[in-house]
Amino acid sequence: MPTPQEIRKIRLSSDYKQMCNIKGDIISWTPLKGTAPYIEEYQITVNIPTIIGASGGTPQYRQSSVVTLSLPANYPTSPPQIRMTSLPIAFHPNWWDDGLWCYGSWFMSEALGDHVIRMVKTLQYDTDITNEDSPANATAKNWYTANRNKGIFPCDRTKLPDPTNIPSSFKPDPVRPLANRGFTIKPPIAPKLVAAGFTIKSRS
Repeated sequence: MPTPQEIRKIRLSSDYKQMCNIKGDIISWTPLKGTAPYIEEYQITVNIPTIIGASGGTPQYRQSSVVTLSLPANYPTSPPQIRMTSLPIAFHPNWWDDGLWCYGSWFMSEALGDHVIRMVKTLQYDTDITNEDSPANATAKNWYTANRNKGIFPCDRTKLPDPTNIPSSFKPDPVRPLANRGFTIKPPIAPKLVAAGFTIKSRS
């Protein structure tokens, strides 16, 4: 049975693949701790408009934000920690004033790339992700609920990368007939089934 340390290394390696899949113009990152593929801390830049305040119904935007993502020693039993280092902090119901993202529930089955995309969707004010019932910022929550039906949200509709996306350079081998792949094609087995007492029915 794998040790907790071995399980963690397997998970870090798998997560690194997802992080590579989402890396690009929208989401970029650099490792802060660890050596690929066992990265334990990332600095992530998210290049989408982020609401950082509001005056009445008018939001104020920043075009990109930087966060740090840290994986604790007992990850994936314990969740990643994502903290915004750009100031001011995102003005959102699920971001604490100290920059920590309030992620809601953590399930070990959620891969790291999926976790990051879920975080980015809060910066877009995705209404399916924004959770006003568990607010970290009560002021932002009140502003969000007061303006929810005014066409502001989501505040950004950029299509985000798919963490499970296979790189376009990957090309699977074309499917070839079995006989061309070294397999021996045996004769029909129907006579053997009849001899064994089975009834063979033909399709109409």
